[in-house]
Amino acid sequence: MNRTRIVITNGSLAIDAAEEAAAQRRRELREKLLRGEEVVVTQQGEVTDRNHKKPNETAITVPEGKLASNFYWYERDTDLYREEVTAMQRFFPNFKQVKISDGRLSWEGILSPRNLKPGARWFLQAVYEHNHPNNTTYGGSIKVYSISPDLQDVTQSIGAIPHTLRDSTGQIYICTARKEDFRASYDHSTSAASALAWAAKWIAAFELWMAGDLTTSEFSSHSI
Repeated sequence: MNRTRIVITNGSLAIDAAEEAAAQRRRELREKLLRGEEVVVTQQGEVTDRNHKKPNETAITVPEGKLASNFYWYERDTDLYREEVTAMQRFFPNFKQVKISDGRLSWEGILSPRNLKPGARWFLQAVYEHNHPNNTTYGGSIKVYSISPDLQDVTQSIGAIPHTLRDSTGQIYICTARKEDFRASYDHSTSAASALAWAAKWIAAFELWMAGDLTTSEFSSHSI
C-alpha cells in the first residue's frame, strides 16, 4: 500500500525555533523602547539590553528616557513655552508672536524710549534659537535684532557700534548681556522678556552715546 509521507528536512525545527527566539527578542526590544527603558548600543549599532550583550563586547549605555518627539523647543517643553508667553504678556504686551519660516519663534514689537529722544521708535525682533534655553553664547539663546533703525545702515554711517554681534548670516544683533548674566535651566531660563529688557538698556546707552552724553569708552565698557 502506497502511503503519502511528509518529508522533514534536517534542521528545519531548529530554524523555526531560532526564528521564534529572534521574534521574541524583537518583541521584548519593542516593549523596552516604548517604555523608554535603558538599552545598550554595540559598535555595530545594534540596540539590545544588558542581558543579551555578549561578554567583553564594547557597548555604550543609553539611559532611561524617550526620543524627543519634536524638534522645536516650544513643542518639546510646553511648560516653558507657556512661561515665555506669560512673561511677554505681562512685561511687553504690545509685542506679537511671529513664527519664522524656518520654524523659530520670535516676538516683534516697538519700544518708544521718548524720555531719551522725542519720537524715538525702535522696532525690535527677539528670536529664539532652536537650542533654547541655552546660555553658552553672549545673550543666551535669544537674539534681539533692531528692524528699525537698521543697525546695518547705522554701522555703515558711523562705524562699529559697541555691544553688537553678528549672527551666522552676518546680520547684526544686540549683545543683550554677558553669558554669565543669563541662567539657562528648567527653572531659570533665558526669556524673551529678559532679553528685551536688556535690549532696552542697550538702547538707552546707544541714544545717550549718539547724543554725546556717553563716551565711546563708557559705552564700550562692561560697567553699564
